[in-house]
Amino acid sequence: MKLSEILARPPEFRRIEVRASIVPLDRAVTSFQRRFDVFATAEDTQDLEVKLNGFKDRYIANDWSSFPWNKASELFRLFFVSNLRDDEKWSKVATILLDTLRDTDKKSYCRAALDVYIETFNHSAQTLDRLHTILKNKEVGNIPIRRNLIDDFQLFNPEVAPSLIGREMANSDTPYRLVKSWGIWSPHASGLFENAFQKMLEYSEQNLMKFDQNSFERVMNWLCPDSNTKAEASRIAGIEAIVLPLKNDTSSILRNDVEKFLVKSFGDPRVTPANWAGVSEEVIQIINSWLTSKSLKMFFEIISRFQGSHMWEPRRKFWTAINEREWINDAWVVLNTKGARYAKQLAQEHEDNAFLSHGSLNFTEIDKCFFIMRVGNLTIVEGTHNFRVRIFDNNAPFTPQLRLNSYNRNEIHATPAGNSGAAFTHDVNGRWMQNAEDYMRRNR
Repeated sequence: MKLSEILARPPEFRRIEVRASIVPLDRAVTSFQRRFDVFATAEDTQDLEVKLNGFKDRYIANDWSSFPWNKASELFRLFFVSNLRDDEKWSKVATILLDTLRDTDKKSYCRAALDVYIETFNHSAQTLDRLHTILKNKEVGNIPIRRNLIDDFQLFNPEVAPSLIGREMANSDTPYRLVKSWGIWSPHASGLFENAFQKMLEYSEQNLMKFDQNSFERVMNWLCPDSNTKAEASRIAGIEAIVLPLKNDTSSILRNDVEKFLVKSFGDPRVTPANWAGVSEEVIQIINSWLTSKSLKMFFEIISRFQGSHMWEPRRKFWTAINEREWINDAWVVLNTKGARYAKQLAQEHEDNAFLSHGSLNFTEIDKCFFIMRVGNLTIVEGTHNFRVRIFDNNAPFTPQLRLNSYNRNEIHATPAGNSGAAFTHDVNGRWMQNAEDYMRRNR
């Protein structure tokens, strides 16, 4: 048969029967979830109802073949974290699952109940109340976590548990590892430990306001204990707790450490704003102001690696002074190929991903790199070598935009037209500085 004839035939799909047990696969998935702190928190309602109907059929027929404990545990967790737990239609299923919890000492099943208790800590429902009561009255040895979490921190007393746990977290250099050491698989899940982290912040508030390095590092440890793990439920509270105390700080090592941590963990908010969803506008503005200053310093540090960079010293002093007056509201670096290579080197040398936040040129430019600034109502483009500084009204035609990934020649080399801006040549006597400053003062 010719290949053309084979390709012309309609596709045939054959169902493959898997006869082997899927229990090892389920265990592997669970192991992966525990390792990387990722657990599914929602189930499609229709899919869950199919599973619940299957469970009811098994109960009626008293047929539990091919229904191992790990499946029962999964169903328990999915059901009680869903809104179906309050549906009268499934009240019988809820009763069966909770009666089983009361009577069994199977640790995987008790673990599922513990996960539900933690995740639904802020919810109220009759079924959840009964679950809490069963767990509270259960033999401690049947619950697969450290005993002191139950005894010393009153895990099943919702009135005091968050406060006791939060205080312990505030005193630990690695609060995330501490919670994991108690046998909690997913410390970042919403619910109990979200509340405990809030208490931790309350206990740490005074030390954070005093710029205590250890307190900042503890919050950062919780937010991002390693490159694979990031907080979500407590992300906003944690970010704001380590940024707001530093809002008036202009250049401290601590502020720089916080800035580097946040950009590395959650990205540059100017470039990846989705990662910062929910964070207050005040905090975003503070971080953006830090990064604007960083962009200026980054630009001059990159330029210092180019041949002939000594000619840039007067420009560096001028724009640094303008930034110290807080005239520059936003900034964006645009680099040629060599500049981008230097930026990557600097990011590695300084362990600072902010150096990777820049635009690039989609045309050949051997010598020049550029710096775009927003100064009130003005957009300013500064460039290296013999590039004239250009000042545009923000709404004028051809005004360059900040934050683009790449720029063509016309976008960078555009010149203000008529009364919509100005351009100044860098003269050796420095008259351009006085002219640019006067223009900015009058029009920003």
